[in-house]
Amino acid sequence: MVVDGQLPRYADRAGRPLIIGGCPRSGTTLLRTMLHCHPEVAIPRETRFVLESWRRRRTFGDLGEEANRIRLARWIFTREETQADRLAIETDEAISRLAAAPPTLGSLLAACFVMFADKEGKARWGDKRPMYAERLATMLELFPTAHFIHVVRDPRACVASLRTLGWFEGHIPPMAELWERSLNGVEGCRRKLAPDQLLEVRYEDLVSDPERVARQVAAFAGITTDNSAVESMLRYHEYDETRDEQYHSNLRRPIDPSRISTWQDALSDEEIAFVEQATRPLMLRWGYEPVADGVSCPPALRREFEKQRRRQMLARWRRALNNEWQKRVTERRPLAAEVPVVAGRPAG
Repeated sequence: MVVDGQLPRYADRAGRPLIIGGCPRSGTTLLRTMLHCHPEVAIPRETRFVLESWRRRRTFGDLGEEANRIRLARWIFTREETQADRLAIETDEAISRLAAAPPTLGSLLAACFVMFADKEGKARWGDKRPMYAERLATMLELFPTAHFIHVVRDPRACVASLRTLGWFEGHIPPMAELWERSLNGVEGCRRKLAPDQLLEVRYEDLVSDPERVARQVAAFAGITTDNSAVESMLRYHEYDETRDEQYHSNLRRPIDPSRISTWQDALSDEEIAFVEQATRPLMLRWGYEPVADGVSCPPALRREFEKQRRRQMLARWRRALNNEWQKRVTERRPLAAEVPVVAGRPAG
């Protein structure tokens, strides 16, 4: 990609990570599985240690000391909560590799995924978690050269799917706020990103024209777009992998465009009106047309939404304040991964 006649900032760097995020139930797992089926990319099932390590980074001490790198490695690879077992790496090997990694948090975390790519025989590594959209600023601190793929879905569809799974005890205002918050996490970083760092994919486009979008994603990531690779992505449902049937049973089937509009039967007119009013500016920006104009929105839902929005704004302010304090007072080393790495070797 060339912008204003100039090569984008990271276009000539090998081994850049592929990071996927978006509001939960937006299709991030579908896209992750498709990319993992590409012959050049390895992206594990969702883990729980990247953001958690960043939040706890003070407790691991100076990573310039090998003992502290080993402490971090043990914290990641010996605890069930991190779900690092999904990388299928022997604990002793993982600890050894992290002990030898460059002494930044981003480098040690990257080493975890490089090991997974090595195991899969793939040249590129990636990671996927919906929350990476909301916390994109943090992900860029850790992996400043990353390709970030943001998956966006109609807020009404996200809310309907989240409620089906019982999120927030079925209350839809926090679901709508989560959709808004996830998109705003990306909006807040947009100006900081080089043109070749951000690709935004609508779920509706992905399921309506999967071949075109698969090629677009592959081209953005700098991986082959030949017919064989794209066909492998489109046959994701044939990939044999352990899945959570409650959340991801649809991954066993080919893409079904009819699922785009199922929210219309899952939500009442009043609930649709609420979601449209609560998320209207972003919803319209993404091309999602309202269908409930003129329908009264229950005031109680709007009050709960505003309350949740204020609560989350306060939490973001506290995180930002704490992060700035740590940068100024306690952090002696940078966080970023020092060298982009491809499977088995440093990028050259």
